[in-house]
Amino acid sequence: MRAINDSNELELYAVAGTHTVVLSMDMKNKPDGLLGFAFERQTLGNGKRIWLYGQKCFQSVISDPAPGQQYPTHLHPVQSFLWKDFGVYPGSSYRYIVTPVFGSPQKLEFGTSATIEVRAEPYCQGKQGVYFNRGVSGSQSYAERFGGQKLKEMAPDKLQLAYEWLSRGLYEGLLEFIKKAKSGQKLRGAFYEFLYAPVLEAFKAAKQRGVDVEIVTSGKNYKAENQQAIAAAGISALCPGLRDKEVNEPHNKFMVLCAAGGEALKVWTGSTNISEKAIFGHCNTGHIVINKPIARKYLAYWQLLRQNPGRAFLRAEVEAIQADIETATLKKGTKVFFSPRRSPNMLQQFAHLIDGAREMVCCIYPFNIDRRFQEVFKKDKPYIRYILLDSHKGFNTFKTDDKDVEVTAGAYIKSPVDQWLKETSAGSLIHHGIDYVHNKIILVDPLGAEPVVVTGSANYSKNSTTLNDENTLVIKGDKRVADIYFTEFVRLFDHFSFREWINKNKNAFKPFLDESGQWVGKYFDHPTYLTFKRKHVFRNMVL
Repeated sequence: MRAINDSNELELYAVAGTHTVVLSMDMKNKPDGLLGFAFERQTLGNGKRIWLYGQKCFQSVISDPAPGQQYPTHLHPVQSFLWKDFGVYPGSSYRYIVTPVFGSPQKLEFGTSATIEVRAEPYCQGKQGVYFNRGVSGSQSYAERFGGQKLKEMAPDKLQLAYEWLSRGLYEGLLEFIKKAKSGQKLRGAFYEFLYAPVLEAFKAAKQRGVDVEIVTSGKNYKAENQQAIAAAGISALCPGLRDKEVNEPHNKFMVLCAAGGEALKVWTGSTNISEKAIFGHCNTGHIVINKPIARKYLAYWQLLRQNPGRAFLRAEVEAIQADIETATLKKGTKVFFSPRRSPNMLQQFAHLIDGAREMVCCIYPFNIDRRFQEVFKKDKPYIRYILLDSHKGFNTFKTDDKDVEVTAGAYIKSPVDQWLKETSAGSLIHHGIDYVHNKIILVDPLGAEPVVVTGSANYSKNSTTLNDENTLVIKGDKRVADIYFTEFVRLFDHFSFREWINKNKNAFKPFLDESGQWVGKYFDHPTYLTFKRKHVFRNMVL
């Protein structure tokens, strides 16, 4: 949901996802002596009204902050024109009261407040559903709640709490999709990692209540681990399909729900493997599409995978299901592209989408920034481009002189810094492998009139397009979906960019607010700064 209140001197622009609200502020005139903003949140359902907290304080008021301490923003205001609230719940409505703070730290003076109301998006509404796990086990919240303890070391009651906190709705949404299958209906799945026993048990329970279940699993990587988990769950009869013929990686993670007569009804897809680490560790996305034409395409694709065909045959067949398109003429709606394809043309088309953006691009590349994207990011463009990586390694290393491109990678605070607690990575929390982000996301002008969301299992590489089994959704013009993806991207980028910076600058970091008022300048005096441009992206937001 998007909302604007620009009727006062203090202007508010809000975007609400499922668990995150992003607030951008602006003022009609550059304020003199502004110390920051105080934030209140009122839950409209019950009227509860609270001050929101920040993590910096005035040194002249608190010279020696306690570890882990947070501060109410009406006493220690936020010195940014962008604020993120990560504490909202899907489907709930909120009013934010934002107050500019002036004066001195010892004698604060409050200006005229502005208010704005939003409703956090439900996970699933209309034709689309979107779920993001927390994906930030390396966080102060995890350190405070669970002390950085590994999951395997936790007592059962504490482990359940940790699972719920880390899942953040993703695991529950995945199980609900399976559990809603009724007797006589069909579930058809294709999974790369198929390891997490409770999900396998959910498929077993579906079979026992009369659902026709059949699943294709990887016959390449994870073959032995998958088969061991399948045998332990007693569902070998549900998993007769192995995908291993002339495929680099059978990398899909989707399932299709079909009616008793066989008609495809809806799809669960995204980046989430069926493993403990994928669901609760590094960040992942689950995406539901309730769209019969799209579901029919997934079912046709699954039927091909079930036959374990060779690459040449499969390439021709998947392009018959959905041919390449020119993204310059992309129409509103949802399309799905399957791999392997005969050429990497769709990669080039996605690069063209980015190249044609007007105000903002947000991308998550876990493993690979293909040269087609690198060429676009190297161009000097006037709009903001944010890139989030799992790490700065291998094919994710590239350089650009464009100051409007901001790149960050997964990180956690490796040693305590001032008042910050020690954190841990997903790899340390669960087991080795990907530590931070596994989502595969491209957002083009996410706050515009016709935002584009690209998401799925594919890593936007030549291999994922021409050699792997993959699926990729391209959704244009669905603002609700774009708002969820955008707010989650902001959450992740904000989280990791700070940690990457602090690990490089831990001796320079101080948890103190600027008491001089100079912090305001970068938002008003420098049109080429990202902070200045970001304000205008929100000002131009289309409701």
